[in-house]
Amino acid sequence: MSSNSTTAESVVDAIFHELLEENASSYRRVLSMPMDDDGTTAYPEVRQALGKLSPRERDHIFRIMEVIIADTASVILGTLDGTHYPGHLDGDFIVTFDNEAIQGDLQDIFIEKAEEKGIYGP
Repeated sequence: MSSNSTTAESVVDAIFHELLEENASSYRRVLSMPMDDDGTTAYPEVRQALGKLSPRERDHIFRIMEVIIADTASVILGTLDGTHYPGHLDGDFIVTFDNEAIQGDLQDIFIEKAEEKGIYGP
């Protein structure tokens, strides 16, 4: 494994952890809280709607949120890699970390991690 690949994996690991471990877990926790009487907690309308669903139905909502997060990150990483061209962007990005070029495999590494976690299926 090249140094570039190792660095790219470290960057993707950090992004993946932040988005699909910490943030997704935080959304699940906050959105699963009961409604408060003083209206100080986040997303009260969403929490109220989720509270009307069965636990299985709520789980499906949280799982699709993970897919949305993963797909969004994948588009961004693919754009930086030069493998995805939203809005017909066809220029080249130069992505570096600590003065080392890391683009080219970011999207693939991210998607592989998402698949290993079961984001795209059971």
